[in-house]
Amino acid sequence: MDAKSPEVAPASITSGHLLQLDGLRGVAILLVMVYHFCLPHPGFHGHSSGFLLQWAQGGWMGVDLFFVLSGFLITGILVETREQRHYFRNFLARRFLRIWPLYYLSLLLLVVLVPMAMSTTPPELQSMREEQAWFWLYGANWLFALEGGFSRTSGGYFWSLAVEEQFYLLWPLVVYWLAPARVLRLSAILLFVSLASRWVLIHSGVGSGALYTMTFTHLDGLAVGAFVAIALRSPEAPRLVRYAPAAGVLAAVVLVAIRILDGDLFFWSRNMATYGYTGIAILCGSLLVAVMHARARPRALLNRVFSNGFLRRCGKYSYALYMVHVPVTSMSYPLVARLLREWKPILGEEAVFLASAATAFVLSWALAWLSWHLFEKRVLALKRHFTYLEGPATAEVDHRAAHRLSN
Repeated sequence: MDAKSPEVAPASITSGHLLQLDGLRGVAILLVMVYHFCLPHPGFHGHSSGFLLQWAQGGWMGVDLFFVLSGFLITGILVETREQRHYFRNFLARRFLRIWPLYYLSLLLLVVLVPMAMSTTPPELQSMREEQAWFWLYGANWLFALEGGFSRTSGGYFWSLAVEEQFYLLWPLVVYWLAPARVLRLSAILLFVSLASRWVLIHSGVGSGALYTMTFTHLDGLAVGAFVAIALRSPEAPRLVRYAPAAGVLAAVVLVAIRILDGDLFFWSRNMATYGYTGIAILCGSLLVAVMHARARPRALLNRVFSNGFLRRCGKYSYALYMVHVPVTSMSYPLVARLLREWKPILGEEAVFLASAATAFVLSWALAWLSWHLFEKRVLALKRHFTYLEGPATAEVDHRAAHRLSN
C-alpha cells in the first residue's frame, strides 16, 4: 500500500470533510428517531413486544454513537490544532456557532414564545418552564439525574447536549496540557472510571435513570472516540485496525447477554445501565475504526453503505432532526390519531401508528431542511472568522499518520 494512502487519514479532520462520518451520524439520528417514534406504542415497553419493537427498544443507542463520533472528531481537531495560535478561541467559537444558535432558538420557542402564544400552557412545556434554568445553563443532564429520570420534567433529549457541551468546555484544556500519549491513557482510564462508577453507584442504590444522565457515569462513548482519535495517530494504529473487529464482536456478545438477562434493551434496565453503555461504546468505536479503514476502498461494503446519499443527508441535518423530532412527535401523533379515528376500525391500530410515525418523520425532515438552509448554514458561515491553519506541521502529521497505517 502506498505510504500516502488516505485509508484512515484522521489528521484530515480540519482540512476536509469526511463523508462517511455523515453516514454514521445518519445512522445515529435514525436510531434515536425510531426510539422516540415508538415510545407511544402501547406494546413498546413490554418484554413480549414484537420483534421489530424489541429492536427499536435499543434506538437510544444512537446517542452513544453520537458520543463516540464527538469524542473522535473533537479530539482529532484539538490534537491537530494544539500548537496553533488562538487554539482555544477558534475551537470554542466554532463549537458555539455550531451548537448554541439552534439550541437556544429551540429553547426560546419551547419555554418562552410558544407558551406566550397559547391560552393554556401544555403540561410538558410547563414542566420545562419551571426548571428552565437548568436548560439555559446546559445542565439539564444533572436535573434529570436528580429527578432520577425523565418522567417529571419534559425535554429529556436535552440531556445529551448538556453532556457534550460540558465535554467541549473541559476537553480542550486536557488536550492542550497533556501529550497525546497521556491523552490516550486518560481516555482508557475514563472509560474504566465510567464503568466502575456505575457499578458502585447501582450497588449503592442509585437509580439507573440517574446513571444514564450523569456526566461521569456516561463518558464511555466520548472516551472511546477520543481513544480512537489518538490511537489512529500513533504507532499503534495498525494494531488498532487489526483488533477493532474482535473488540466489536466481543462487545456485541456482551450486549446479547445483557439483552437475555434484562429481557429488553432499555437503557434503564439494570445490567444495561451497569455494563451496557461500555459495550455500546466499544461496538460503536470498532465500527468507526472499520469505516475509517474502508475509506480508501470505494467498493468496500462499509464505504458504500456509509457513503449512501440518504444516510449522509440524515447526518447533515442530524442536529436539527434531533432538536425537532420530539416536539413534532408530541404534536403530530394526537393529530393523526384524530384524523384517522373513523378509519381506525378498518385500518387497524398498527396502521394508524405507522401513519403517525411517517408523518412525524416527514414533518421533522421538512423542519430540519428549513433549519439548515434558512438558519444553520448562514450562522456557520461565520466560522470563516475562526479558521484553522494549514501548514508544514499539519502536513507532516498527515504524512506520518498515513505512513503508519500503510504498514
